[in-house]
Formats: sequence, C-alpha cells, structure tokens
Amino acid sequence: MSETFFGAHLVALEGVLAGVVAEAPWMYALVLFVVSKLVNSQAAAITAIVPVGLQLGVDPVAIVGFIGAGYGYFILPTYPSDLAAIGFDRSGTTHIGRFVINHSFLVPGLICVGVSCLVGYPLAHLVL
Repeated sequence: MSETFFGAHLVALEGVLAGVVAEAPWMYALVLFVVSKLVNSQAAAITAIVPVGLQLGVDPVAIVGFIGAGYGYFILPTYPSDLAAIGFDRSGTTHIGRFVINHSFLVPGLICVGVSCLVGYPLAHLVL
C-alpha cells in the first residue's frame, strides 16, 4: 500500500522535501518519523523514504544514523500491542488520556526516538 501511495505522489513529495532536506538534513528524520505514523509501519516507511532521501542527495551515513526515527507509530494509540497493554492493565497506570495524543506510550516513545537519533547520527559518522 505504501508503495502505491508514494509511487503516485513521488514527484510532489520530492519537490516539497528537496529544499527542506537540502538546508536541514535532520529534517529527513522528521519526515521519516511522520511517514512511519502515516503508514503505521517502520519497514514500510523506510522502504518508501530511504530511496527518496537518496534521490534528494541526503548523505547515506545520515540516513543510517536517523534510522531510529522510523519508529513513529506510537503517536496515536492504534497499534494492537499498545491497545492490549491498555486493556490488560489492572493498575490503571497505562491509559489513554482525555485527548487522543495523550497516552502512556507518548513520552517514552519520544525519548527513545530522540535518543536513537542523537546517538545514531554521530555513531554512524564514526563507524561508516
């Protein structure tokens, strides 16, 4: 499904992202993060966005360093394991708040994605 969607809109997507990514390579991580939520899959987001990043001239080392940004599907609590954790928690500490984007997985997820990008980017430059 993501191949069909991105294949149909690839020219428009490249046009929008080209200027942004050229001026701020870290925006590639943000794009990957948002797309992973839209397609609800890390693998589908990476499969769709990595070729676009390479076509736009994003440094391959940066692409490897920001691979952790592909974990964005926790933003909305729609993933089955998240919903199961909320449903099975008898203590009430795992919950969805008053607003949809206000749940127990939001802060830990943002911390993990942030740390993986902050560590992965310099590490990728060091190793590769």
